[in-house]
Amino acid sequence: MLSELPPEILYLIATYLPTASAVANLAHVCQRLHEIIAVEDWRILRTFVKSRFPNIETPPFWKDAAQALTSRSRALDRHAVVGRFVSVPPDAVKVGPREAIRHDAPTHGYRPAIDSYEVWDGSTWADRKEVLAWGAANELVMRITRCGKNRNERWLVFNDLEHTSSHDDICGTHLLRPDHYVKAPGNEHIIFGRLRGELAHLSIAPDSAAYEYKQRFLTFGSDLERTDLADGPDPILAAHFTNGSIAFYSTTTDDEEVQAFARLQINAENSTRNKYSKFLSPARFAVATGRLEDALAISTISSERLSLDREIGVESLDLDAQVGRAQKPNVTAIAPLNSRPSGGSTGDVFLAAWGDRAVRLHDLRSDKPYEMIYRDTTDQNPVYCVHPFGNDRFVVGAGGDAVVKLFDLRMPKTYSFLDSRASSIFPNKKPQQGTPGAMTNNHINSVNSSVRYPRKDLSIFLSHQPQAVPNTGRTRRQANRSYRGAIYTMSSPSPISTTIYTGIADSVVRLDFASTDDLTGPCQDWYEDLIGLTNPNSHSTASPNRVLELSAYERPNSENTTRTSKLRTQQPFKSIIDEDINAERLTNWDRRWERLEVAGAWRHLGIPVR
Repeated sequence: MLSELPPEILYLIATYLPTASAVANLAHVCQRLHEIIAVEDWRILRTFVKSRFPNIETPPFWKDAAQALTSRSRALDRHAVVGRFVSVPPDAVKVGPREAIRHDAPTHGYRPAIDSYEVWDGSTWADRKEVLAWGAANELVMRITRCGKNRNERWLVFNDLEHTSSHDDICGTHLLRPDHYVKAPGNEHIIFGRLRGELAHLSIAPDSAAYEYKQRFLTFGSDLERTDLADGPDPILAAHFTNGSIAFYSTTTDDEEVQAFARLQINAENSTRNKYSKFLSPARFAVATGRLEDALAISTISSERLSLDREIGVESLDLDAQVGRAQKPNVTAIAPLNSRPSGGSTGDVFLAAWGDRAVRLHDLRSDKPYEMIYRDTTDQNPVYCVHPFGNDRFVVGAGGDAVVKLFDLRMPKTYSFLDSRASSIFPNKKPQQGTPGAMTNNHINSVNSSVRYPRKDLSIFLSHQPQAVPNTGRTRRQANRSYRGAIYTMSSPSPISTTIYTGIADSVVRLDFASTDDLTGPCQDWYEDLIGLTNPNSHSTASPNRVLELSAYERPNSENTTRTSKLRTQQPFKSIIDEDINAERLTNWDRRWERLEVAGAWRHLGIPVR
């Protein structure tokens, strides 16, 4: 019998099981198998996590890591997303001398510059800390969240300016990670830049609300366009100025005033086209030049020099040129992809958004200029940001209509997470000796593993208007007017996170990818205590942190130009009925998406067919 096999044979069998649910089911068979499989807090799942999620670095709590990763993959397959505004509470601690006096009345909202990270600084998965920061006009907002038994949330708002204008808006925010050697224990360190050229390293003590400038990076009065910070314990800071030049600074020097150790000057005549640059790895840097022949240039950067590695010209990309218009050589967004099992990026593989509104996958190890093209034929807005998410997806922020687009990187016949269980996939109690273990959740295997659902690319509208605009001097919009602007920035705390923080004008929207049956099922406490996904019914409809009912459309295949888009709308959690749950099993759409009736299933985008 299976239960009588030696532990070594059982471990060998378990390592070949295709899903985490299969490992959990094996542990359910009897008490002896549970004791063998669950030894050392389910350490056997380390092989599962490393093989099924090879490019994602996780803390060594394998049971919870497998639960979080499979749950997120299942939610992505179902397009299960929960949207909320991230609202600063009235009792947020003020850091700085006083409120600033504005000298202008801008008509456009600020563009949040967002960064976030999470760390596990204890002996369990529950010992997790998440830090979120963004530039809210001239102010710097920070939220520090602790999960687990000692759960708490602390908000800080920093401003040390007496008089402000739009020129003081923060255009770059970078939280220093705990492995940065200058970071003092207990303090949060941030590098931020303002449009007028101020670039500084700030230390904030959350307990006392004290702050100190650790370093200032000399810009000599040049206006900032954007900033970027490389990964790693010794990250390089890049400052991209509006005149087309880029300066590179060391962030681990002891100097209080830091000079740039290298500079890169792009063709100033095309400065309006070369405003984007990005680190692909700690030692590799990509910049848009605005020229046809070398529209994207990739260089290796060291403390001594920059050396050009590769140039990608527009002529080699097969860009779709609009009738009567020349090809656009501009690159609007770049994002590196993890390309090694230990996490992080070598800089070889990355995504780039080009002037024809398409995102291309580039691999510098290949002789080809690009490997794949990802395009939304329905939306004609430019791409403002690209954000890799998980090990097989990436998300795009459009330059208008409040559109967030999800793309699938998976090729056919790759591993599928469709048969992952709902809620907790691991039993906390041992089965009775000699009897088969009963499943702890009735919603397991909601889709049969033999069923293959067609891939559904989705675009989501973040068109809800915040209840209140922060006190930034911006003109208040009408309360009943939907947001139709750009998605400027995105950030996730870690590669294992279920959350994407998206920056729209004047606000930050939190998108959590979690299935409804996970958040409202019998194991909802795990998601709230260990991941920080609160019960969606815990906030009233009048709360600024209320759950939003998002709308979206299924994108047709880019090769199918005759197919229209299916419009979908989320319903409140309290409106879900049994028919929605049955539809979820049949269609693999999360039960919050309203069912499409056969007669009216097809819609032109925004215009119902009558």
